[in-house]
Amino acid sequence: MASNIDKEKVTKTIAVLMDEINAEADSPLYREYFNLFRKEISLFNRTKTGAYLLMLLDQGKPLNLNRKDYSRRKENESSSKENNLYSLTKENSVRLFFSVGKNKKIYPYEILGLICSKTGLPKDDVGAIRILVNYTFVQVRDTSAEKIVQNLNGIVFKGKTLTVNYAKSNKDKADSEQDVDYQEEKEGI
Repeated sequence: MASNIDKEKVTKTIAVLMDEINAEADSPLYREYFNLFRKEISLFNRTKTGAYLLMLLDQGKPLNLNRKDYSRRKENESSSKENNLYSLTKENSVRLFFSVGKNKKIYPYEILGLICSKTGLPKDDVGAIRILVNYTFVQVRDTSAEKIVQNLNGIVFKGKTLTVNYAKSNKDKADSEQDVDYQEEKEGI
């Protein structure tokens, strides 16, 4: 995925940040923030968090503090296979099929970023992202689904031509399996 990052500007921003950090490193206020950051963000997520904050700073975007679901995920949610970024109701959403999965080492934030960057849609239009071995299901707002399919189907993502279309429901799947069984009987297989 091509980026529109001004790498020289970001490098300068990082240098300024490091100068500011070194100047403030001994201040009690900075130490409080530092300790809170270290306590609340796991070692594995600190780099991602820092990069995300740098991206927001570079793009002049504020951090969205109006989300209502600040609380940490419950233990059972974190062990769940579905990653609910935002909850969309079944009535106002559909599931889309993406032809990439864990075998391409993708993560929910990459799928979310791909959708938002290629369509211009807000993050609120994306719900649960379920990544399986060879493919992914993404819950999206029904009013945005067609735009996502049109903009993402056929693009190259992580070295693979992406197929994006509406996911079949379990009922549709069962019906198509019955059709195959009927077809096999008809052909004498």
